[in-house]
Amino acid sequence: MRIIDLSQTMETGMPQYPGQPDASFVQVSRVETDGFQVTDVHSVVHVGTHCDAPAHFILHGETIETIPLDRFVGEAVIVDVPPSSERELKPNVLEGVAFSPGDILLFRTGTSAKWGTEAYKSEAPYFGEELALELVRRGVKTIGLDFISPDPVETETYPAHHIFLEARLGIVENLINLEQLDRERVFFSAAPIKIKGSDGAFARAYAVLFD
Repeated sequence: MRIIDLSQTMETGMPQYPGQPDASFVQVSRVETDGFQVTDVHSVVHVGTHCDAPAHFILHGETIETIPLDRFVGEAVIVDVPPSSERELKPNVLEGVAFSPGDILLFRTGTSAKWGTEAYKSEAPYFGEELALELVRRGVKTIGLDFISPDPVETETYPAHHIFLEARLGIVENLINLEQLDRERVFFSAAPIKIKGSDGAFARAYAVLFD
């Protein structure tokens, strides 16, 4: 059995979605001076590898602590997206991908290699409405992305977020290391931390490969 870490490292100065306040992770006490170490965290929940709850965009939608853990945990299928100058992902990316209702789909685009650069935002792929609706129709329970958002960062309407979250389809953003998954199907977990009333939460995402 191998466990592959799929999570970005949380740190001060880490990349953020445009317009969000900077995250801060500061040691407010240290072993050498205080006998113990404590880290103070200031951050929005939509930073690094994280899960979105419907409340992120849907009025009176589920908040993160009310969502069953199995929405973000289970059998996952890799969807390889070939390089393209076309950023919008369309239903043809699903051609040849064998998945069933209740599966998690992990979209492997290679964009995580651009983490920390402007290109990670400006060149990121995104879900067209046709693909988003197709994923809902086919009963996918969660999508995992190795890029910043289901919608382009320049959007003002967030159509993919609305389609997915209205259908209670889980979203996990900013995954890494998907290139280390050497098979089409894996066990995946991105259980979000339990924050009362929150529209999302940090997650330690990983895949388990049974050899």
